Amino acid sequence: MRRLSLVLQDQQRIKSMWDGYSIGSVRQHTELLTPATATGPGSKRLEVNVIFTGKPATAAALKSAQSLANGLGACIRLRAVIAVPFRLSLDQPPVSVRFMEQLLCNLVGQPEEDGIEHTIHLYVCRDQTGTILQVLKPNSLVVVGGRTRWWPTAESRMARILRAKGHRVIFIDVKGQSARRLP
Repeated sequence: MRRLSLVLQDQQRIKSMWDGYSIGSVRQHTELLTPATATGPGSKRLEVNVIFTGKPATAAALKSAQSLANGLGACIRLRAVIAVPFRLSLDQPPVSVRFMEQLLCNLVGQPEEDGIEHTIHLYVCRDQTGTILQVLKPNSLVVVGGRTRWWPTAESRMARILRAKGHRVIFIDVKGQSARRLP
């Protein structure tokens, strides 16, 4: 039996991966990709978190999130995860990071005149749901887009897990474009 220290290896690979990437594509979209700022006790701002679940589903979720955030002074955080299987190293994800950055920037589009701040967060990790749970603040408002089926889909399972952990989840049905809260 052989034991691997994945944590140390993964940290070294992530550092080498980020050192190797060019930030030219990030600089093109500086108004969309802003660094996270520390929030103090007096600077709590309402956040609407949108989880990337696919292009059409996320577009519908973003549209609903914009209507929620409109007039409330809330900001929209689009969170996407590239889950890398264990058989691959973290510096070689199955989807290109640059491709995902471009896709997310195209989904958000140009900043609206209504003053809603959009921020894109992209994570490369092993566990999609675990990463989302780590980065969300407690009791967050989360919008998830997907299709409603009689069997559990990946999107509905994620929404149920987030709800079970205490987050406020709104599920957007892509087919019917209706918003419903999961029990």
